[in-house]
Amino acid sequence: MTALYLIAHINGCRVAIESDRVESIVQVPDIVAVPKSDPSVAGIFALRSRVLTLIDSQFIVTGTRRQLEKGCLAVVAEIGGHHFGLAVDRVEDVVPISSENIQTAIHPSDIWKSIILETASVDGELVMILDPSKLVAGELALAA
Repeated sequence: MTALYLIAHINGCRVAIESDRVESIVQVPDIVAVPKSDPSVAGIFALRSRVLTLIDSQFIVTGTRRQLEKGCLAVVAEIGGHHFGLAVDRVEDVVPISSENIQTAIHPSDIWKSIILETASVDGELVMILDPSKLVAGELALAA
């Protein structure tokens, strides 16, 4: 079986997100800070008459906040009935990945373990398959 995946970069590493989980890819307009929020929340932004929470994906992986500014890229995904913008460094393309190319025996490093489901071979290179819902802590999903 083959599924389509969006290839993006977080903290300089290639990740794959199942395309069924992706609503759109946007350049974030003005970001409004949310005082006293979880450090993974970079702020909120307006998109097509909706307010979305912008998640600092790099913070989830490294514990270091990234300075996200107007025009940064975000993958918009619905998680727990709410829409979130997941900040990414860049986006490559949508590619098919067959189930034969998905590997569960290769384990990512500790900083990625909490958000990576599996790895896959894409054009001869390993790509980590990301679960977007794991970028949003349970408390954040409820607060949205």
